Amino acid sequence: MNHSLIFSIVSSLALLGGATTAAAQIRIDRNFSVGGTAGTTTPASQIHAVPANTPAVTASTSPAVPSGPTAAYSADAMGPTVVAKNASYETVFRIPGTIPAAAGITNVAWKYDVNPKPYGFEAVLCWQDQRNCWNVTRNASGSTTFFNGKSAAQPFTLHYRVTGSGPLGPPAQGSMNQIIVTYALPG
Repeated sequence: MNHSLIFSIVSSLALLGGATTAAAQIRIDRNFSVGGTAGTTTPASQIHAVPANTPAVTASTSPAVPSGPTAAYSADAMGPTVVAKNASYETVFRIPGTIPAAAGITNVAWKYDVNPKPYGFEAVLCWQDQRNCWNVTRNASGSTTFFNGKSAAQPFTLHYRVTGSGPLGPPAQGSMNQIIVTYALPG
């Protein structure tokens, strides 16, 4: 089985509240495979996607969160239009400004919309790469502490796909997606 990735990158600009935000959309063929080291790929079976009803983080796996003052950033990006089944679509959220690497996440809120939402639709919110993901399929908006303690200086991505066979039907049009990352500054 060929695990090659086919990328088509579409950049767009969106005006929100008077601020200009750059957004990138990437369509990746082949079941959420992502590039690894030296041209390898990680199959979908190795992606850590947690069901929406799973408790966030247990005390034994939660890294220490800095106890300094808190801050937050918001990032907006246009969601992709889903035109094919069994293909992955990625939205990259750009981090505005500079955040210290030691700033620890304390909460992440998200909002996305796809219309119409086709049968077999899946969505996961990922931190840094596709190994640290939270399943947001059932909740188009919400918040989680799953990413607590991770560096707020690393980017988030939102991944869509529609599983199944046969034609997709009408394309599922993405709209403006948003994340709000609250973090504690090292103190």
